[in-house]
Amino acid sequence: MSICNSVVPIKSHSGAISYKAQSQDEDALVNAAAHLHMVLINKNGNSLEINFNSSVIRYELLDTLEFTSDRKRMSVVVKDCENGKIILMSKGADEAILPYASSGHQIRVFADAVEQYAQFGLRTLCLAWRELNEDEYREWSLMFKEANSALVDREWKLAEVCQRLEHDLEILGVTAIEDRLQDGVPETIDTLRKAGINFWMLTGDKQSTAIQIALSCNFIAPEPKGQLLLINGRTEDEVLRSLERVLLTMRITTSEPKEVAFVVDGWALEIALRHYMDVFTELAVLSRTAICCRVTPSQKAQLVQLLKGCEYRTLAIGDGGNDVKMIQQADIGVGISGREGLQAARAADYSIGTEFRFLKRLILVHGRYSYNRTAFLSQYSFYKSLLICFIQILFSFISGVSGTSLFNSVSLMAYNVFYTSIPVLTSVLDKDLTERTVMQHPQILFYCQAGRLLNPSTFAGWFGRSLFH
Repeated sequence: MSICNSVVPIKSHSGAISYKAQSQDEDALVNAAAHLHMVLINKNGNSLEINFNSSVIRYELLDTLEFTSDRKRMSVVVKDCENGKIILMSKGADEAILPYASSGHQIRVFADAVEQYAQFGLRTLCLAWRELNEDEYREWSLMFKEANSALVDREWKLAEVCQRLEHDLEILGVTAIEDRLQDGVPETIDTLRKAGINFWMLTGDKQSTAIQIALSCNFIAPEPKGQLLLINGRTEDEVLRSLERVLLTMRITTSEPKEVAFVVDGWALEIALRHYMDVFTELAVLSRTAICCRVTPSQKAQLVQLLKGCEYRTLAIGDGGNDVKMIQQADIGVGISGREGLQAARAADYSIGTEFRFLKRLILVHGRYSYNRTAFLSQYSFYKSLLICFIQILFSFISGVSGTSLFNSVSLMAYNVFYTSIPVLTSVLDKDLTERTVMQHPQILFYCQAGRLLNPSTFAGWFGRSLFH
């Protein structure tokens, strides 16, 4: 917990140690180890120092096997400076660690612990280690350096080389981290649903964890008000049968008041997107709520692209580096700037504070006002331009198509700068409804979603007014 991470310890003038971490999970694990008297006190280049019960243990960091969304685990190779032992330490998702345990391990015990923690909505990680002999490490290190310097298929070669080392692991235990629900999340989801917005949860968490989180934030309704349909399978036939079963249920329950949602994991989703795109697309159109768990950043972007292909307007919101592809693929990207870093916020069209509940105001208030103002300004720009053009055209016939302008250059300049600027300033400051009214009655957003203020009919009306005037 204190060694296998990318955390950087920072020592203050008073001697207190704080940690700078790329993820909240790593920060929580390092602080938990510190509470257990295993304190990471220094990380300088390839040197690590751990304070354990007032004695300093030094390690040399030989190699770091970075976490990727495909491998779902991270490993480090360290050398104990006291006895010279070379140790591989790994942490990751249960399906990325437990299958590679050495024979004779009671894998079922750890798998049950993971499932039990997941039922409480906790995010789980498995910890493992293995001692390496020098010859084995020396041979592997040469392959690792060669793969790391490859110019073609570098990621694939690195994953293959890492796999050669991460086997016969001794499972140390399972950790569980509570990802506390922010204030206002259930209310925000409920309000935006009333505004006619459908929700999909795309997460890298375990299926049980994702379902518990979804229940706690009112993302899905519990029985008997709601029904949760599972899409699973490890083969193409199993996934197809699961898709057809869920699709049939969706068709039957579409007219019923019961809230129906489906859950799919990354493995089944990969098969569905590759072989059964038409079936999954129909399912996506019918469902208002979906939970996609254990998905990779690429799969998140694929799902956004799929929904855009169904003629939906998509908004993607995320707070971490894994959400960047999804945010950039969506019509509107919203990044949450928080402890996960600023990667998502920098890649997004809009950035909000550290809390999800700010999304409600962004959509209902600012989004609606922006739509109203954009609809007016775009059509008004055509109106004022067509108005003066029609006058010039009529005058050209009267003047025998001589090319003479009815207005002098100063009047034409003043037309755009002064004469027609007041409606623009008015529209920018105008609020047809108060913010409080819009927040209390989210159904008002249906009017904007229907495109009542900007469509061919309204444009024809502005065109007709310019001709009449």
